[in-house]
Amino acid sequence: MDLGIGGRVAFVSGGTKGIGRAVAEQFAKEGCHVVVTGRGEEGVAETVAALREAGGSAAGIAADLTKPDEVERAVQFARDTFGSPDIVVSNVHLGAGGAAGEGTFDTLTDADYMAAFNDLAMSVVYLTRAVVPDMKAKRWGRLINIGSAAAKEPPPEIEHLLHNVARAPVVVLNKTLANDLGPFGITVNTVGTGWILTPSVQRFADELNIGKNNIDDFIRKNFHIPLNRFGKPEEEAGLIVFLASELGGYITGTWIPVDGGMHRSAW
Repeated sequence: MDLGIGGRVAFVSGGTKGIGRAVAEQFAKEGCHVVVTGRGEEGVAETVAALREAGGSAAGIAADLTKPDEVERAVQFARDTFGSPDIVVSNVHLGAGGAAGEGTFDTLTDADYMAAFNDLAMSVVYLTRAVVPDMKAKRWGRLINIGSAAAKEPPPEIEHLLHNVARAPVVVLNKTLANDLGPFGITVNTVGTGWILTPSVQRFADELNIGKNNIDDFIRKNFHIPLNRFGKPEEEAGLIVFLASELGGYITGTWIPVDGGMHRSAW
């Protein structure tokens, strides 16, 4: 299937591992010029080398996208290397800019909430602001946020209060941006990530001393996922690449869960 994005410039933040890495790999396979960002120079260099070895067109820059000046620097690198980004995937995790880990309402401080909001919501604002003017000029663009299914339905089984509170505003932001940017041919969507077997989820399983052969059983018993297994990074990446394609050009303003059916609402 020709997705019609060969030659497009795809900017993938958090693209050195997990879902972001799978996204970068699939964009490269589609013939995009891929710009990979991450906080570690070693991870960025390794990812770019792997994409090129596989025949892709790729470049990368280490940057902290929770800081506006770092966002501008990374986007300018993309412009100088391949041209202004046509496709932008925002993928920043809690703690990227120094936010605290998880806690309860009684233990979290005001500073914890503000740091989480900056990591998960303002990072999207910074990146969107940096790339939208060029997209408007070209009258084509794709903005996709890798979010969390917890933004719409917080799971009671795990304390993710900061994730839940700070992820939800991005869904509303993207819905509003879809209204504003649609006339310019720019689509804006959020992907609600469920239990995808990324390195961080594997570490979570290791901390709970869950053997590799018992992970799916643990998920089935504790999180009630109809498909009875973790998702694969490439399964979420496939949706993201489709949303960025010409064939996905009539999908905008949506929040789409990739969670094996864990989300219970009918809409």
